[in-house]
This record gives sequence, C-alpha cells and structure tokens, in this order.
Amino acid sequence: GVTTLASNFALALAQESGQSTLLIDLGLPLGDAAINLGMSAEYSTENALQDFSRLDSNFLSGLLAKHSSGLFVLAAPSEFNQIQTSKEAIDKLLIVARQNFDYVVVDFGSRLDLKDSALFADSATIYLVTQVGVSELRNANRLISHFFIARGRNLQIVVNRYIPRSLGLDEKHIAKALTRPVQWTIPDDYATARHTGNTANPLALETSPVSIAIHKMARTACGLPAIKGK
Repeated sequence: GVTTLASNFALALAQESGQSTLLIDLGLPLGDAAINLGMSAEYSTENALQDFSRLDSNFLSGLLAKHSSGLFVLAAPSEFNQIQTSKEAIDKLLIVARQNFDYVVVDFGSRLDLKDSALFADSATIYLVTQVGVSELRNANRLISHFFIARGRNLQIVVNRYIPRSLGLDEKHIAKALTRPVQWTIPDDYATARHTGNTANPLALETSPVSIAIHKMARTACGLPAIKGK
C-alpha cells in the first residue's frame, strides 16, 4: 500500500496546501504511482537519473507530467529497465526538486540501498508504512532499530489497512511492538481502494474514510489544523 498512500498523499498535499507539489516515483523498476493517479507520462525518472549532470529547473520541468489536481509527477519508466542509480544522481534530483517546489513527496518503496542519500537527511520526514501482522510489525521494528533509532518527529509511523483490535492488537500493543507511537492509521476499505484503482480515480478525490485519513495527514504536513466534523 506504500505507492497508493504516497500518490494520494501527494495529491491531497497539493490540494490542501494550494502550493506547488511534486511526486517522484523511485519505486524502480516497477513503480506505478502514475497509474494510481490515472496518468500516463512521456518521460520518467530514468531520463532524470541517467543524465543527471544536465539536471536543472528547465530540464526537470520538461520531464514532468501534471495531474488535473495540480500535482506534478515524475513517473517511473513504463518499460521494465534495470536502472543504475547513484547517490549523486538521487541527491542532484532532490536538490533541483526542492529548489522548484514547496513540497516534494518521494515514493521509494523498500529501497534501503538509498539510505545514504538525501532521502534520509535529517530535514526529511519519513513515513514508514506497515500493517497489523506479526511479520509486518517485526520487520518495521527491525527497520526502526537499525535505521531510525535517533529520529524523532521526522519519522512518522503509518499503519495501513487498519482494523481496530485486529489480531487482538490495539494501538497500545502496536506502539509497544514498534518501540514508538503510531501517528497515523489508515482504515481498511478494500472495496473503495480496489474500485478507485480499477477506474483510475485517485482515492484522495473520493469521499471515504481512507480519503479523510489521507487528507488529515496532508493538512498536518503543511501545518494546517484538522477539519472538525463527524
């Protein structure tokens, strides 16, 4: 569910903030953030990373696709290619992106090979997505212990497909398993997620418990108060 959350969070962030927002898909070689948003793109991260010495504002802007919501997207390649990415290329891409956009959201899946890049810089907020299950919580605990032990507020725990007291575990038990509290829970709504995926209509544009949770995350990320209501 990482890509679904990343793409819809970026869309919600663009809507809620009203500021320029870029989504970068680094879930290579099979990233599908653009598909989640019902988009197609002529260029991709492959173009940016393989020729990163040319990367500047003009070059980057020419690679981007724009969603009807106003969100800009640097999509993953449509073809299956084994792209060699370097720390230098990733860092250059992020520098140029942050110079030109108010918010930059990056979907990098489970790519721990990027842990020495600017993606893991202290200034970045990392959303660690997990689910309520013994193996998922164990793996999340291992990641936190190994990579994020020194991080404070800029590590946000997101429990996806959350059903209260699933497997007899509530948020208190989950926090104990992860050694830190959960900031966000995304309710389990498989039917809506499946429908929006098949119709290429982003979850963030629907009215559903999942959409409400994602928009709350986005409002908090851009410093806006939560909307009160039922």
